[in-house]
Amino acid sequence: MKKLTPKKNLSLSWKIGLYLSSFSIFLVIIVFLFQAFLLEPMYEASKKNTVETVSNMIVDKIYKSNDKQELADYINQMQESNETCIRVLKESSVYENTYEDTSVESDGGNLGCKLYHLSLNEIASQITKAELSDTRMYLSSQDTNLITPTSNEKLRNITLTRIIDTDQGKIAVMVYSNITPISSTKRILSSQLWYVLAIILLAVVVLTYLMYHTIARPLILINQSAKTLPSGKYVKVKIQNYREAQELDETLTNAAQDIQKADKAKRDLIANVSHDLRTPLTMITGYGEMMKDLPEEKTDENIQVIIDESKRLNALVNDLLDLSKLQEKKIHLSKERFDLTELIQSQLQKYDVYHLQEGYTIDVNLVKNTYIEADKGRIEQVFNNFMTNAIHYSGDQKHIVITQKVEDNNVIVSIQDFGDGIDDKDIEKIWDRYYKVDKEHARASSGSGIGLSIVKEILELHGAQYGVTSKLHEGSTFWFKFPMIK
Repeated sequence: MKKLTPKKNLSLSWKIGLYLSSFSIFLVIIVFLFQAFLLEPMYEASKKNTVETVSNMIVDKIYKSNDKQELADYINQMQESNETCIRVLKESSVYENTYEDTSVESDGGNLGCKLYHLSLNEIASQITKAELSDTRMYLSSQDTNLITPTSNEKLRNITLTRIIDTDQGKIAVMVYSNITPISSTKRILSSQLWYVLAIILLAVVVLTYLMYHTIARPLILINQSAKTLPSGKYVKVKIQNYREAQELDETLTNAAQDIQKADKAKRDLIANVSHDLRTPLTMITGYGEMMKDLPEEKTDENIQVIIDESKRLNALVNDLLDLSKLQEKKIHLSKERFDLTELIQSQLQKYDVYHLQEGYTIDVNLVKNTYIEADKGRIEQVFNNFMTNAIHYSGDQKHIVITQKVEDNNVIVSIQDFGDGIDDKDIEKIWDRYYKVDKEHARASSGSGIGLSIVKEILELHGAQYGVTSKLHEGSTFWFKFPMIK
């Protein structure tokens, strides 16, 4: 069966060109459709709007001014500025339903305007239709017998007739305007459209080139450099085009550094764990072979060494398994109500050996009856890991202080040592599973070296607060806090 190869996506530069070209062609199509179907209706609608606006302005002037000469001058001004013809008629005082020109218009008039060539019947028909209308306006649009010399198309015109009532009787305002055929204009615009399309396509090519060098090329360089990121290597790309690419470059640079640090820490952890595994295995093997070769060495003391080293080996393996399960959220808490004070007191008994054999002093300040709801076994693990850490790093002082106090209905447990302390730059890293602050000052013990990582995972799984305060050469104080319950 033939194996199908996945289809590759277009590069960013091609996509930029494709999107810009598609958008440009879309705009040209919109312009073409506008010219072909909307230009003429919109032109006619504009003409109709013009005659209506002029009509309103003439009516307003009639109501506001009684000076006939002023009205005549205003009418002439409106005709010139709006390319219209205006005729004002008033109802005859002699003949009923008959209109005649005002005195100013009858003296001269605009004899070049079609309105002054209408017959009395045509005028009466326009006025009658206007009076019968609810708005007392009538708009007529019709072809004329005139033909344009360029396109051989008939001219069209529109006439708006409006009737108003005044103190002097009814007045008819007629506004006329030509609608010039725009076929020639459409042909000119259509021919120009090809030039516009050519210019747009040229602009698309130029913009694609510029956007490739300013947007796509920096990302391509970053992508090429990022291919070595899994190995912890990343060559920083010098980018000055835009902020997002600079921030991405900085992020990948930091990621490469973090990968290198994590990889080194992981190797260190494997080395440390391997060393911790080798020690008990060597002891078990050595004592076992000794008792095999020398039957008189099968003493209770030697057998106890093998048992102790087996327990140490088992504790190390359990720590590694616990950390893995905790980080993968595969451990479920078995919460119960218990007295935290009693738990601490019971756990402290196992540290008496450090006082008797190595001279440690452990000061304890506890508060009675501090009940919390948590997984008792896991809280024992937290306390013991904090204690083990304090013993490891207490230095020559060999002094540890355990304090328990209640604040705002919360119980806080702190374990303080007086060793070398932790530098501020290392405070946030000590909870990492691959991090170890100062291996030179770690005392030999049965610990796995990942206790703080386990503490972090357990306390966060409980939703509890925890932390550390430390000062170089003065020691560290690790603490955790739980809400008290009744």
